[in-house]
Amino acid sequence: MEALFIVLVAGIVLLIPVGSLLGFLAYRQRGDQSSRLDLLWREVSGLREEVAHLKRQLAREEELPASQLDTPEEPIPVEQTLSPQDIAAADSTSSDWTEQASLAVHHEQSEPDRVSRITTALKENWMVWLGGLSVGLAGIFMVSHSISAGLIGPVQQLLLALFTGLALHAGAEFLRRRNRGVDQVFAALAGGGSITLYAALLAGVHHYELISPLAGLVGLAAVSLGTMALAMVHGPLLAIMGLSGAYLVPLLIGGEDGSVAFVLSYSFLITLSSLLLMRYVFRDWLWFATLAGALLWWLVTLSSAPVGAPTAWYIAGLFVVFAILAGSLQAGVPRLRETLLALLAIWGLSIADQPADSPLFWSWLLILPVAALVPQSRGAFWYLPWGAVMITAAGWLVYMIREVADGVYLEQMPVAHQDGFLSYLIIAAILTLGLGLWHWVRDPDRRRWASLTLLSPLVWLTLGWLLLHGYGTSSMWAVGTLLLDGLYGALAWQMESRERYRTGVVWAILAAHVSYSLAAVMVFREASLTLALSVQFISLTWLARRYEMPELYLLLKIALALVVARLTFNPWLQSYDASVHWSLWTYGGATLCAAVATWIANRNHRIRPWLEGATLHLLVLFLGSEMRYWLYDGNIFAHEYSLTEATINTLLWGGLSLTYTVRAKASESLAWLYRLFAWILLGLSCLSYLTLITVHNPWWGGSAIGDTAIFNILLPAYGGPVLLALIASRLPTLAPRFWSLCVAAASFLLFTALEIRQLWQGSEMALSFGITEGELYSYSVVGMLYAIAAIIYATGRNHTTLYKAGMALLGLVIAKIFLIDMAGLQGLWRVAAFMGLGLALLGLAWLYRKAQGAPERS
Repeated sequence: MEALFIVLVAGIVLLIPVGSLLGFLAYRQRGDQSSRLDLLWREVSGLREEVAHLKRQLAREEELPASQLDTPEEPIPVEQTLSPQDIAAADSTSSDWTEQASLAVHHEQSEPDRVSRITTALKENWMVWLGGLSVGLAGIFMVSHSISAGLIGPVQQLLLALFTGLALHAGAEFLRRRNRGVDQVFAALAGGGSITLYAALLAGVHHYELISPLAGLVGLAAVSLGTMALAMVHGPLLAIMGLSGAYLVPLLIGGEDGSVAFVLSYSFLITLSSLLLMRYVFRDWLWFATLAGALLWWLVTLSSAPVGAPTAWYIAGLFVVFAILAGSLQAGVPRLRETLLALLAIWGLSIADQPADSPLFWSWLLILPVAALVPQSRGAFWYLPWGAVMITAAGWLVYMIREVADGVYLEQMPVAHQDGFLSYLIIAAILTLGLGLWHWVRDPDRRRWASLTLLSPLVWLTLGWLLLHGYGTSSMWAVGTLLLDGLYGALAWQMESRERYRTGVVWAILAAHVSYSLAAVMVFREASLTLALSVQFISLTWLARRYEMPELYLLLKIALALVVARLTFNPWLQSYDASVHWSLWTYGGATLCAAVATWIANRNHRIRPWLEGATLHLLVLFLGSEMRYWLYDGNIFAHEYSLTEATINTLLWGGLSLTYTVRAKASESLAWLYRLFAWILLGLSCLSYLTLITVHNPWWGGSAIGDTAIFNILLPAYGGPVLLALIASRLPTLAPRFWSLCVAAASFLLFTALEIRQLWQGSEMALSFGITEGELYSYSVVGMLYAIAAIIYATGRNHTTLYKAGMALLGLVIAKIFLIDMAGLQGLWRVAAFMGLGLALLGLAWLYRKAQGAPERS
């Protein structure tokens, strides 16, 4: 503050003399400017008369009726062509008079853009603005300097400041009346007078202590209202000077000694005066300047003193005056929405910033009736009551968050404050329920009031459980919540038979399910909680179909997303007891519930694909968890990247990729997101499969395979990707069909080769152990059979690519037989081998010719 004071004092030494001199010279030039403007008006009138005379002569020559002439017989007085704004603008300009007259005659041409207008106004009026600023600062520093220097007594200082402010206003009014018109010079003088009066009254309250706070507020309100009223006469310059001066004067003269209640009351009066002015003269900059000034003083008090009841009353008051007075303003929905949401935001921040040792309770109830009773809550801003409830609850949660060395946690309300907080929650629940019910009875067709009436008590219940008990199991809280669940069920049953309140049935059912979910969270943990939440799939689907309430499907989607997300991220977020087979009833139970809900759902409704996709997703997760359970001996979340882990990841990520592709077909708005997830998961699955081929390949050794033929780790590790690739080939949006089939064929050949190796070698499959003759011949026989099958199938289906692949494989097998298999054969074994190969090739040729000739015979 001292640095600001020094800078302003240094500036004022130059601004006051220069500004005063320039303002005086500008005023002295007014007579010369007025004479020039009168001369221009006479010239324009003469030109109009000459044009009218020429048109009348031309009309007579062409014998046209006088009614078709564009110009009337009598010349139009110049006073009718120039508006008061044009005259004032021309009167305040000291250059380019010809252009000003042209603008007066052709005043209907389009206005320049906003930037050009601001630049033009700055060029034309900088002397006036600088002079007004100098006068206002002079008044402020007269008060400030007299306080610090002690030149005269307090009473004389106060009277001098008040007399100076009133004299400036009187001078502005005298000049306006004498010159019979408004001028920005007069507005600047009046603005300086208002600023001086603000400074004098604030100093009289805080420093001189000659005025009581109540009398000071009355005086400040009178000055504020008077300034805004005079702004309708002097123009917007007085409004902006009065408004900015009113908000900034306490900072310049020093307001540290004033109480928070007085400062916020003062700011509220200024805001109210500005809004009253905007009922007559609305400007965008005036609206946002008023909001900025009001928030400025909330921020100043927030940073300089603990949050108390005056802050709550101040924000609630601002909410009321902005909402009510906006009805008669031209503020529009976007401006008012931004203002009210900003006030709700600072309400939550104020709750979060209140003192830890002395929290308020009753003052934080103010926003609930205010948000529910303002006119806008019954129209375009129907979400205000719910916004007030949610921002209040969020503020309390942030208030109780504590930061420790290893992170943050939610602390319980201190024992000394628990009774007060419980009373606060009860009154808050009664307020929201009563206000919502009152609106609902008056307007039963509005579902928003039914939702506020039935669901808002659950917000306060949840808040009380978290801050009074903590996030832990509690049978008492769970029983109470289940009783509330039964009450909601009874209400739904009663309202279903009453036509007037049928709009509340869906909200009562929603409230019952939310209550059930809260009770499950309060009493269950880990695996059992997931299963308890999954049971709602069935009840929600049945109720939505039974009572034809599609609104319940929204809650069903939320429950599906919650359970799917919980089970998807369990390996990274939870650590469960490995001694019980919990994955069977958690993953399997959730999958079963989703499958039953799918069976119950209407086949023609849009929710059916959602349920099918969720069931498929949960099935993939269930299979993955069970595979982990059996492969890791019950330790589902074993952290090691072995052949087993790579296998699980390949199948799990690949299966989820296929699942998201299917869900993308059923989704309307999130299809792009599901496809993105599908591509990411497919890429992860391919990377994991690549590690199976390279790092964890049994040919290099080091992996435990097992001695059982076929049914060993090779089946899921290398046979599973074949199945995934074949399914992916049926989903062209996921991957091109041709490349999917190529991956499937190559993976199948690799899987076959590995199974043959395991059949002959057992668990020890490393190539370093050598290859027996039986294993070597097995590769040739199986390869020959695959090639023959591919060629025959491709010939019958006229599949050129597959036929070429089969022929290539056949060529490789024949080359292997000649170069490797028969290299060590002698005598009759060589004869038998070549005989067998020849007969096989002849049989293949005969089959190929028969397949080629079959279509011709038909």
